[in-house]
Amino acid sequence: MSTSREPGRTSGESAEKAQATRTAALSIAGLDPSGGAGIIADLRTFEALGVYGMAVVTSVTYQSTIGVLGRYDLAPDVVSSQLDALFSDTPPAAVKTGMLGRADTIAAVARALEEHEDWPVVVDPVMQSSDGKPLLAVGGLEAMLADLMPRATLVMPNVAELEALCGFELFDVSDLRTGAYWLARQGARGVLVTGWRLEEEGTDYAADLFFDGADFEVFKTPWVEGLRVHGTGCVMSAAVTAHLARGTDLRGAVELGARAVSLAIEGAVAVGKGIPCANPGAISGS
Repeated sequence: MSTSREPGRTSGESAEKAQATRTAALSIAGLDPSGGAGIIADLRTFEALGVYGMAVVTSVTYQSTIGVLGRYDLAPDVVSSQLDALFSDTPPAAVKTGMLGRADTIAAVARALEEHEDWPVVVDPVMQSSDGKPLLAVGGLEAMLADLMPRATLVMPNVAELEALCGFELFDVSDLRTGAYWLARQGARGVLVTGWRLEEEGTDYAADLFFDGADFEVFKTPWVEGLRVHGTGCVMSAAVTAHLARGTDLRGAVELGARAVSLAIEGAVAVGKGIPCANPGAISGS
């Protein structure tokens, strides 16, 4: 005699597995159809580091590995509705923001996060694509400083983004420290300036400058001349977020994030006609 089982019902050991909980992290960012950056890269990074990934879409870009052709920013109420639905059901252990697109969207995200002050928030202040296309509308920079910085556990600008946020040029390590300190004064608890070129005793390094609000520290790896890889900022910020979700302290999460993106760059994959994409699959278990 055969027996039927209701859809979705399990029993015994399989039922226990179905009820197991898993640490979750959330990416609030744009969609890159190529998968090299944005929420797809974030979710792949979360998964590689053993964290359940969730995503709220802010913008749909029209891009490939060759470059960005355009974008469509979702209305702020659409973004808010996604956040409201998610937060009422599955609170994440950590959150990262990437491409937010519009000033009013930034304000909406900041309002939603204000109600959950215990969640670590990593801000990747995406302003333009790697090929120079703008990804932040007029007024977005000011909104980021006013609304999002006070909520940031860590903000992760590259040098160009730090210059835009601070409003002055940065020429050397001393300037980077000044910029990071200034950004922390806007409310961010930590600052990580990523991907700048450091020369020490005739050797060039790709360096990340970390400021925890009190002290500075530099993480560095050998510089590879001419290397271009898509999605490195997304992978690194997602890796830091994943480690924060797992309970790692901020400095430890930054160190592990730097290690993770180095592995993703080393394992970069050529999936199209353009530049290779950072590969989160190469960081599993790091």
